[in-house]
Formats: sequence, C-alpha cells, structure tokens
Amino acid sequence: MTNDFHAAPAGPHTEVMMRRTRWLPALALAALAAAGCSDSNGPGGTTRPPGELAILRLAATSPPVWNPELSFWARNDQDSEAKIWFEDSEGNAGEEYLRFRVPSGGLLSYPDGTPFGPQDSVLITIRVVDPALLFFEFEPAGLRFSPAEPAELEIEYAEADDDLDEDGDVDGEDEALEGEIYVWRQRNPGDPFERLVTLRFEDLDELEADIPGFSRFAIAY
Repeated sequence: MTNDFHAAPAGPHTEVMMRRTRWLPALALAALAAAGCSDSNGPGGTTRPPGELAILRLAATSPPVWNPELSFWARNDQDSEAKIWFEDSEGNAGEEYLRFRVPSGGLLSYPDGTPFGPQDSVLITIRVVDPALLFFEFEPAGLRFSPAEPAELEIEYAEADDDLDEDGDVDGEDEALEGEIYVWRQRNPGDPFERLVTLRFEDLDELEADIPGFSRFAIAY
C-alpha cells in the first residue's frame, strides 16, 4: 500500500489529537509539560539488550490494525506525514495508532551518507513488526534526519494490555509501570535498544519522540 499525507483517512479523533504538543509554540509545550506530561529522565539504563526489555502488548480485545504496512514519499521541501490506524467495526480506518511526520527540511542524509538536496525525496516504509506488540520497523534503514528539524513520532497505547507486567491482574504495579514506558530505538534486529527522550501524555495514552534516524521503534519499559 502506498500513501501520502494528503490521502491518509481521517479517524474520529484526528483533529483533536494533532498538533497539540511539539508542533505548538515552545511556551505552549512548556505549559503542557507542567500539566502532566513527562520526559525520559527516569529510572533504569538508557541502553538494554533485547532480552531485558519488556515491549508492550496489545490487549486481546484490541481491534486489528487496518494498515500494518504503508509507504509514502517524503520530500525535503515540504512537510509529509503518514499514519497507521486500527480497524473500526465496519472494516475501515478507525482510531489512530501511529503518526509519523517529516517536516520540511528534515531529511539530512541517505543511508549511504549522501546528503539530501532541497527538493530531494525518499520512499519511506513503515510496518508493524509483530501484530501483538507495539513494535514498528521503518525503512530505509540508516536514513538520517536533521537535528534542527527532526522527524516526529507519535504512538497511541490506549489499546495496550493494561496488565503491563503480565502477572494476570491489573493493579498498582501496572499503574506504576506506565510511568516507566518510553520510545526505544533498535538500529538493527538483534542490536541493543536505546531509550529516546520521550514525551508521555498519560491522560491521552500517547508517547511522542523526535527521531534521529531509522530503523526499529518499540514502546517498552
């Protein structure tokens, strides 16, 4: 499936959810932070081997993913955006699951290190690695984004299993673990995961992070 940000279907909460954080002015973002979002300066190490990272699972009652793989063209002279959705009861795009945005001027270099020109473009593919996990793969691996205009990733975790520690019940321990989930990056399959600076909005069940480059990203603790 090939999409661009003009053709993405509109979910029921899209207009409410979009542009409310890092795309707001800095003072508005600071106000949001004071109102209840947090960053990744939490406990634990910032690099972990795959076996020591607990990736969140979708609940058994969550709807299927409507578009588990998509591709779109990102141009360096304009904003571009792509979204992954959950399926609604009629088999169409429903609730938003993932949003990825590349701002104008955000493309830094191709995987081989060649810099992007002002009007260059690249085909980006996003896929769900495992339909049961909040785990995603982005290609082309090695693509780099500008530190001044980084790519932006939002992931909704409202459909995640509330039993975060998978001990068979939902209790205070699971609530505490919600405060320890972040966006983690894995450069290549089998590599350690690196914790990214993450904005967490627990009232919206959403995490956001700036993305320096590809390829794999998970919501985990």
